[in-house]
Amino acid sequence: MAVSETKNPSVLKIKFDCGLNDDGKTIVKSRTFSNVADNATSQDILDVANALIGLQNHDVLEILKVDNTILN
Repeated sequence: MAVSETKNPSVLKIKFDCGLNDDGKTIVKSRTFSNVADNATSQDILDVANALIGLQNHDVLEILKVDNTILN
């Protein structure tokens, strides 16, 4: 049986280093931005992420573009 794919909008996720907990482990918090434009390039998404990072108080750990696809 052939698999068909349905593309859903991508998501931009930025993970931040929010210090250490009582056990000395890094506290990671993330911000998710949904419905990334279909025609946005990876460079466009990175540029937007960097602009948003400039508004934050915490250091960035990771910038992710998550592509969502439903398999039928």
